[in-house]
Amino acid sequence: MRISDIDRLAKPYEGDANSPTPGPAAALGVAIPKWQQLAEAILQDMSTQPPYGVAWWAPHPGSSRRILISDQLLACAQSVSDNMIESAIHWLEFRDASERLSDRFANAVVLENGIPVVRMPRPQSPLQELSLYTMRLHYVGCVRALAGALDCMAGTIIGVSALPTSILRADFRKVHGLLTKRTVASAVTEGEQAQATLAAELEDLIGSVGPKGWLDWALAFRNMLVHRGRRIEIGQYVPRIPVLYGPDGQPVPRVRVVTHLPCDPGLSDVEVFLEPSRTPVLTEDVEQTLDGLLNSTKALIEGAAQCLLELWNWRRAHPESLHQPKEQWPGGPSSEPIGFSGYAPGSFKYSPDMMTTHPIILQRIRAAALDDQSRHQWATFD
Repeated sequence: MRISDIDRLAKPYEGDANSPTPGPAAALGVAIPKWQQLAEAILQDMSTQPPYGVAWWAPHPGSSRRILISDQLLACAQSVSDNMIESAIHWLEFRDASERLSDRFANAVVLENGIPVVRMPRPQSPLQELSLYTMRLHYVGCVRALAGALDCMAGTIIGVSALPTSILRADFRKVHGLLTKRTVASAVTEGEQAQATLAAELEDLIGSVGPKGWLDWALAFRNMLVHRGRRIEIGQYVPRIPVLYGPDGQPVPRVRVVTHLPCDPGLSDVEVFLEPSRTPVLTEDVEQTLDGLLNSTKALIEGAAQCLLELWNWRRAHPESLHQPKEQWPGGPSSEPIGFSGYAPGSFKYSPDMMTTHPIILQRIRAAALDDQSRHQWATFD
């Protein structure tokens, strides 16, 4: 990180040593208080005694599924904040890496007979050559974390709005597609009306928190980074400001690196260059793109949190209007092992005779009937 960011984040928390900390999200600029309220509401409804899970869902969708879905819903809701914090860390590290890369190429443009010529400096060491990869690492990490936040939000939407699809395999694009089929005109029951209202609110939010297509671009770019061959990277050198002047009074060419992300990440390089009239990249620096994505994603999450919290409270007051569907956990609990034991099995003994953990983890264990006094009940769950 840049020294200025380290100094800012190193400022001590207020309060005594026994008081809880507010956490790093606010200092990182990714605090989502409305979403935290939603996660807290879900946590408060997790029963640590029969019927377990979200109590007011009972008897639906059966005891084992209720526990599995409830716990995954809470995990998704809490993981949104984790992903946003990780994206902000990558953002800060990216800005530092980007500045270092620009410093390395600051003198790459020289004047020869009055004509600017690019003279790429030869890397002096493997560490210096890693500067480009480090910058990529962090803009890739930032986008991946934002997409992770969106997918975890999708899992929360599934659980809160009782959509009949797997919560364990939540995918924002799929959930968005399911919701768009819920329309007020086609709604028959109160529960369907509530789902349709959420769908309309979410659609309005997506359009209001960023430029047209921002969400589709972000998800497509994540898919390219994870599943596709990387596109050709395009950048340029632009003059540094302020301009420096030499002893002869002439400006000294100094540049900074501007990196452009692909305009259509779902296309291949060949497909893009088949149309030479099309601009293949976004006409902005990657820093501007990432900053916009962070702000748009944060705004979407906070706006959706308000809608989801209202729906959650309505469902709690009207538990018979919208039952939790079995399709959210179609196969029941799975115990099939992968078969991987590690590269050095037995190096350390796993012995959980005594465990120190967060109170929320303890509540999750009890709400899932996994403590020693309750685990036997799983044999009787439907």
